[in-house]
Amino acid sequence: MLRKIRIIRDWYTLNKTQRRGSVFLLFLLLISLCVKYFYHPTVDSDAIYFANIILNNTLDSSKQYLLKQDSLFFFDPNVVGEQEMKWLGLPEKTIRQIINYRKSGGKFHSKEDLKKIYSMNDSLYFKLEPYIVIAHSKNEKFKLQRQIVITDISSKQKINVELNSADSVQLEKLSGIGKILAARIIKYRNRLGGFYSVTQLKEVYGIRDSLYNVIIQKNNITVDTSLIHKINIQTADFKALIRHPYFNKDIVVKILQMQRNKEIINAEKLKSTSGEECFEKIKYYIQF
Repeated sequence: MLRKIRIIRDWYTLNKTQRRGSVFLLFLLLISLCVKYFYHPTVDSDAIYFANIILNNTLDSSKQYLLKQDSLFFFDPNVVGEQEMKWLGLPEKTIRQIINYRKSGGKFHSKEDLKKIYSMNDSLYFKLEPYIVIAHSKNEKFKLQRQIVITDISSKQKINVELNSADSVQLEKLSGIGKILAARIIKYRNRLGGFYSVTQLKEVYGIRDSLYNVIIQKNNITVDTSLIHKINIQTADFKALIRHPYFNKDIVVKILQMQRNKEIINAEKLKSTSGEECFEKIKYYIQF
């Protein structure tokens, strides 16, 4: 009772400015309490949702999901956490560099910006590229948390594609292949007349060895050589020969000279004309 009396007495001994300040502080305290009890940020609920997936095993119990290193899921490099990057299979050095880049004020505005990270090699980038989502607004960042897909290791299968008959839609589904590369593959396939080996993908502009390795590892690609369009070496004109990537001008001129001389062009003559290394490539496209 005496304590209450002292509080009331002290209140009235405060001057007008001090009383106003005290009222203002009480008002701020009341607002903070209201925010705490009535406002629940989306980011917190989403974080709880993600934690529940991991800790409480809320996934379908009929399947066995393994959340471990090299599990792939959608992520925003601007907000992804250290642990999530470990799950994605990023090396410790790369994780440190991404975190330091963000701390220094750096931001990733596009998928390709991730290549700015010094230790981000092509092989790692093209593995992650299909799962990179750059959120351009606050709401998108919060929504992204619910888009996390944990890889089902037991049912994950490679995509089957036959290289000489696949259209752009099928090619774009392959890991590491986007719209641009799919168009380039088809354009180069048309110039060749078809592929005789999957390794010819390395000849497509933009497909380096590192990307090629990702494509081979993540997909099941086959080649049906019966679909190759062949050139009749006895009757083909200059235009038909020179547009093929494996025929240079010197070889074409020699072939046309043999045609004019009414020579029968066989494998041995063509090999001596083109050279053995070149012949090993063009033999798949020649009809004698």
